[in-house]
Amino acid sequence: MIENNIYRSHDSNVIDYEENIAKILDRAVKLFRKTNLNELAEKWDRILKTYDSKKRS
Repeated sequence: MIENNIYRSHDSNVIDYEENIAKILDRAVKLFRKTNLNELAEKWDRILKTYDSKKRS
């Protein structure tokens, strides 16, 4: 019973961590676009899309 709670807690932490990564990448892309760093924005946007697609598969 305790082991199941540990695994659930760990899974929840991993999900929270992954969601934070996606939010940080999204904010970075928006910041790069606002500051006219379009090449960097495109690269990070590709990273975000790749990350999102891997997470869903």
